[in-house]
Amino acid sequence: MLSLTIADGVAEIALDDGKVNALSERMLQQLLAAIAEAQAADAALLIYGRAGCLSAGYDRALIESGGPECDAMRAAGDRLTLALLDYPAPVVIASTGHAMAKAAFMLLLADYRIGAAGAFNIALNEVAIGMTMPDAAMPQARRLAPQWLNRCALQAQKLTPEQALEAGFYDELATGGELLERAREKVRQLAALNRRAYRETRLLLNAPLRADVIAALTGVRG
Repeated sequence: MLSLTIADGVAEIALDDGKVNALSERMLQQLLAAIAEAQAADAALLIYGRAGCLSAGYDRALIESGGPECDAMRAAGDRLTLALLDYPAPVVIASTGHAMAKAAFMLLLADYRIGAAGAFNIALNEVAIGMTMPDAAMPQARRLAPQWLNRCALQAQKLTPEQALEAGFYDELATGGELLERAREKVRQLAALNRRAYRETRLLLNAPLRADVIAALTGVRG
């Protein structure tokens, strides 16, 4: 479902299940393990998907059926949120195409996001599929530009890559042939910054969002 390579201080995680990279519990557990391995190697992190799709988000079949398997999947997704917020080195995501729901939230947790130009959809589509936006997701959605928050979180609008750039899902766009080259250039650039200063500043930057996520997950407010 994914591959991990670590070389020259950079870890690359490539998601590819041969389909839409649905974030099932199995995929999420593999992703969490790969992130932990990259962290143990003190590597800057680059995540990307197969051509045309970063991920369609959570496994829709499990969302619709509910039950313990769905709960386990969503719990693993919450652990992924914290793993990305707490990562002690640069995190870059190259969105190779469609990025829906949980995948779009992953973009909001990265330090730099490069999207593929083309006929792709980026959306927080929870409401569109009959799912109330989770409490822990709303603080993440507020990282979007304020004028886009209603359209994305409440109206579940599907965005083009150009709109996603304006809304704040992406920092820049690249053509498919240049996307990974540009992402690798960016992650190397960030990896060259002072690691201690980057780590400590990243934790400070993410601390308010992390506190809101923890409060939503535990029901305990500070």
